[in-house]
Amino acid sequence: MDQDTVYAVVDIETTGTSVQDGDRIIQIGCVFVQHNQIINHFTTDVNPLREIPAAISRLTGITNHRVRHAPLFDDVAGTLYSLLTNTVFVAHNVNFDLPFVNAELARVGYPELEIEAVDTVSLSQILLPTAPSFRLRDLSGFFNIEHDNPHSADSDASATAELFIFLFRRLRALPLVTLQQMIDLQADLPRQTATLFRVAQDLNAQKPRKLPDYLYVKNGLALRHAAADTPTPLTEPAKYPKTKKQKQKLMPENLEWRPEQAKMMNYIYNNYANGDQHPVKQMVVEAPTGIGKSLGYALPMAYLGQIGKPVVISTATTLLQEQLMEQTLPLLRQIVPFPINATVVKGSRHYLDLQRFAVTLGLNESSKQTQLLKLRLLVWLTMTTTGDLDELHLATYRAPYFQEIVHEGTVTTDNPFYDDDFLRRRDQQLAQAQFIIVNHAYLSEHATVLGDQLDHPYLVVDEAQHLPDSTLRQRRTKVKFAQILNELHHIQRDISREIGPSLLTLFDGDQATQQTLQHLLRSSQQVEKALVAVVNQLFLNFLAAKRGNAQNTPIEELVTPEDLAQNAHELQHALTQIADGDTQLLVQLGVIRQRFDQQRERFVASQRYLFEQLDTRVHLVDERLQRVLAIFNEATARESSSLFWVTINHVGDRGSLELASGLLATQGFLRQQIYAAFQPVLLTGATLFSSGRSQYVLDQFDLDREAAVTHRMRSSFDYANQAQLLLADSGPNLSRVAPADYVTYLTSALTQLTGAVHKQTLILFNSLNVIEQVYEQLTRQPEFAQREILAQGISGSRERITKRFVTGHDSILLGAASFWEGIDLPADQLELLIVTRLPFDSPDRVFVKANYARLEAAGKNPFYNAALPAATLKLRQGVGRLIRTPNDRGTVVILDQRLVDRQYGQSILRALPADLPRVTGDVGTLTQALIKFFEKTPTSSVTPPEI
Repeated sequence: MDQDTVYAVVDIETTGTSVQDGDRIIQIGCVFVQHNQIINHFTTDVNPLREIPAAISRLTGITNHRVRHAPLFDDVAGTLYSLLTNTVFVAHNVNFDLPFVNAELARVGYPELEIEAVDTVSLSQILLPTAPSFRLRDLSGFFNIEHDNPHSADSDASATAELFIFLFRRLRALPLVTLQQMIDLQADLPRQTATLFRVAQDLNAQKPRKLPDYLYVKNGLALRHAAADTPTPLTEPAKYPKTKKQKQKLMPENLEWRPEQAKMMNYIYNNYANGDQHPVKQMVVEAPTGIGKSLGYALPMAYLGQIGKPVVISTATTLLQEQLMEQTLPLLRQIVPFPINATVVKGSRHYLDLQRFAVTLGLNESSKQTQLLKLRLLVWLTMTTTGDLDELHLATYRAPYFQEIVHEGTVTTDNPFYDDDFLRRRDQQLAQAQFIIVNHAYLSEHATVLGDQLDHPYLVVDEAQHLPDSTLRQRRTKVKFAQILNELHHIQRDISREIGPSLLTLFDGDQATQQTLQHLLRSSQQVEKALVAVVNQLFLNFLAAKRGNAQNTPIEELVTPEDLAQNAHELQHALTQIADGDTQLLVQLGVIRQRFDQQRERFVASQRYLFEQLDTRVHLVDERLQRVLAIFNEATARESSSLFWVTINHVGDRGSLELASGLLATQGFLRQQIYAAFQPVLLTGATLFSSGRSQYVLDQFDLDREAAVTHRMRSSFDYANQAQLLLADSGPNLSRVAPADYVTYLTSALTQLTGAVHKQTLILFNSLNVIEQVYEQLTRQPEFAQREILAQGISGSRERITKRFVTGHDSILLGAASFWEGIDLPADQLELLIVTRLPFDSPDRVFVKANYARLEAAGKNPFYNAALPAATLKLRQGVGRLIRTPNDRGTVVILDQRLVDRQYGQSILRALPADLPRVTGDVGTLTQALIKFFEKTPTSSVTPPEI
């Protein structure tokens, strides 16, 4: 490859994925690129001399009739071979297209093409590291590449050619230092893709480019300058627009007026601004989907905080943090007549540690995944000003490599990247911002620090329904003994490995350091032996007698503080050995660290890495051992309000044993540990209340009814015309039915309902085990041979199956847990929602069991004070998946007759939209109602932009 190379950008459509199984090419598209310009095209249909499967015809639009008179591959092989000879083959997934073309050439008697090849998928992953998807259709949309007919070879080849030109320009725009590092990594990319880095470097060397002003080079890394801070000038505060006329004057003309949103704004502003007329109260505002909740609180808070106290917004996930930053705040800036300065703040492990990353670049890496990640990070460093790894949208975020490069939370002045450190940048921006956007996990851990640092700022908790659970998760201490033992084994192996580099050979000739290493080895063995004693006793005392369950799910067992304290007494010798051994590990590491630092210059990168791995592992072991000791100490303190439990993956599996402790309830904790650091809190969400005057939500949020004000905004959706609710009044008795019979019933009902209307369908379950069994039976039904069925726990990660479902047209998704909420499927992405069973928590879960016991001890009924309101809220959230915009239409089916024949069912139904039409009957009756609903022609309307 050089500057004059002709690149042949190829895409093929085939009858299937395997030439060996008889699959054939049905269309070829080829676009020729030279000097970053398209110079020629070639495209043809091909008669495969075999039937094209119906699924392929639906995907590509290429039918048996269309190719009947097309040339055979034998007829076009010569032309194709001639065109591709002396080019570089380029494709979006080159390891499919090139081998398939070569196999077809060989089949008709031509030699295989022995030409270089480049993969645009890999190039896109490297050069567009922040893209959320690398499918050709998605990339074309991101960069406005014309791509009218996805899965048509000529259209795909043209789009890939435009993408390749864009990527090559992007590659050439990289700094020379970055290109050299990419070359030095010697990454094992598909075919000759990595050779393109050298081509770009050679071209840039011929015509050197000045480093752009927004970049600088530090210690061998090309980095982007931090975004310039724009502090808000101190002027007279703008007056809050109280009236409709004043608000409309500020709003962009293309935004629809939403009375409930305006009312929400005034409720919030009046509560906090009129403190001299009435005491400011803590607020709970339920703002249903469609009224513009985010702007509903952001606008009044902007006026309240324009001079003086900043505003902390806490939301449930890092994704929602980004949405606030990228969607809500830009809109807010268009509206308010004063500048808005905002920053996103996350925990330290969301950020890249530049020094740790730089160390790993000097290591030879055999893992293809890690090589690719290093390349992506090098390019990303020329783009990011935050160092927030979430920008990369990586499904592999938990890959082992990331444990080596994420930030641990501290940076010292002797760090070569001290002035460039992303955590320091974060803290500098925090001090300047009017809006600080955090997530609930960060808030739970850092509320006091935020409150002190920002002098009791305002606090808005968005998606507030997640705050109690998030807080409880953050306050849990969990220890997986197998992880500690694994790290100890790594330490022992690295010290005295017989084959390959070891720490003893690293300090060959340094007798004192080698002796310290031997001491460290013995300390690790002492700790290991003591840990095994702890595991054995906990298993024998609490889990050995447990029987398995039908689902073979993990076994959890509550342990009273008294029982755990007794075990601590019996294990006193082992726990003392753990504490002493841990101390020795740190002391011995410190001695070795001092010696290593004195000799650092004589070690090569791989040797330095070996020591840094030891350092990391010892500190990781220390952190986890301290957790073990803290749990036992907490139990023996006898004043703990915590819960203790042990878990194994399945019967007899003592090697998977976990010990955990955690806060049982948020009562008292939220008020004292979080709210106290801020102004009176504002809690908001789309689904917060289980009834009109629910004490449950106030208990969950740790609020006193007298000190709090609540508002429930009305939904803007027309449920009477947009949706219907179908309720089954018959079916198996759920308390008595055998699991196999229940699965058979569900399969029959789901087959009848989903077979009656071909709509995008989400089916919600309470159990992954039931999903697995229903999925197995559904996929055997002939009615579903042509429909895509996706199942949580079977078809891939939640993110992957959600993406596939969103792009489907007649798909069925079986989901549990997280699919009840937090998934946005507007318009025809979801038209049929089926709830298989009311979402009551399993009473066998340790937290549920302990919480019910706590309520009983307080003289309360666990069903009416916890189980029923929690299930009601979850059902409201599940039903809320269906109607997301004013133009959505769809049906909810609930196959649990307890809603009809139990008294509490009416209580649950009252929590659903009052104007939602209902039909009650058996599955046959519901099926007819379903057909009738979708036969109606909806009234067309234009969806206004959301604010």
